[in-house]
Amino acid sequence: MHKTIALMSAAVLATIGTGVQAQTYPAKPVRLVVAFATGGATDTFSRITAAELTKSLGQQVIVENRPGAGTTIAAELVAKSAADGYTLLFTDMSTHAITPSLYSKLSYNPQRDLMAVAPVSSSPLMMVAHPSLGAKSAKDLIALAKRSPGGITCGNSGVGTVTHMAAEKFRMRAGINLEMVNYKGGATSTVSLMTGELSLIVNTIPAVIEYVRNKRLVAIGITADKRVAAFPDIPALGETVQGVDAAVIAGIFAPANTPRNLIERLNAEIAKAVEAPKSREIFAANAAEAMKLSPEAMQQMLEQDMKTWADVVKATGVKQ
Repeated sequence: MHKTIALMSAAVLATIGTGVQAQTYPAKPVRLVVAFATGGATDTFSRITAAELTKSLGQQVIVENRPGAGTTIAAELVAKSAADGYTLLFTDMSTHAITPSLYSKLSYNPQRDLMAVAPVSSSPLMMVAHPSLGAKSAKDLIALAKRSPGGITCGNSGVGTVTHMAAEKFRMRAGINLEMVNYKGGATSTVSLMTGELSLIVNTIPAVIEYVRNKRLVAIGITADKRVAAFPDIPALGETVQGVDAAVIAGIFAPANTPRNLIERLNAEIAKAVEAPKSREIFAANAAEAMKLSPEAMQQMLEQDMKTWADVVKATGVKQ
C-alpha cells in the first residue's frame, strides 16, 4: 500500500515538474547547431529561423556552424547533448535519410538518438557548369559525358550530402560517368567551379543563381520533375532524365528523450517562425517553400526518404 502511494506520488511530482519546465523554458539562450558552413542556403534559413525564434521564445537562439563529414559532426554533437531543449540541430534530411546507409560506423544512431522537432523549408537544387565545358543543357551534358567518360568533374557540398547524392542520382539515371569531387561546403565547390577547377557542380540555388544571371556559369537544370515558378526559364532536369528530383528539406532536431512538451512547444514556435513575413521573403528569394508538419509527420517523411536514398547509396557503391 505504502509502495503504491509512493509510486503515485512520484508520478504526480514528475508531471508537475514537467509542467513547470514547460512554463519556464527557455530560461537561458538556446544553441542551434547548423550542420553546414556559413553562406549557404541552409545556413541562411537557419539564421532567419533563429532570429524569429529569438523573438518568440524571449531568449537568444545562437547559431553555431559545425560543417563537415556529411552532417555527422553536428549531428553527433547534438545527439550526445543534454535532452533539455537547449541544444538543437539544424540540418537537412541527409542526416537521417542518407548517412545511415553511407557510413558503416557512426558513434550515434540518427533514428534512435535524435528526435524530429519540425521541418523548416524545402528547396530544389541546381546543376551548373563552367562555360568552358560547352554544355548548355542536360542533353548537351549527357552527350559530352558519353564522348569522354570520366572526363567531367562534378563537385558537391560533401560526401553524403543531398548535393552529392543528387549528382549521383542524375549520373545513374542518365547512364553516364562523372568524377565526383567532395568539398566541405557549397561555397568552396562554387569557387572551384568559378576558377575552372571543376566542370560541373550541384548546389543550392542561392549559391549559384547570381553567377548564372551574369553568364559566369551555365544552368544545366534544376533537380525537379517540372520547372519551378521562381525560375521558369531554367529547365528541370526531369524534362530530360526521369527520376532525378531532389530537394534540400531543412529542419530542426533535438536529442532523444527531450521532454514531449518542449518538443511540442518548439514545433509550434517554429511553425510560426516559418510563416513570418521576413522568413517568407527569404524563402521566396531562394526558391524555397516553408514547411509545417507535426513531429510525427516529419518522422514519417524521414522514414520514406531513408528508403529512397538508401537505394541510391547502395547503387553508387559509395561508403565511408
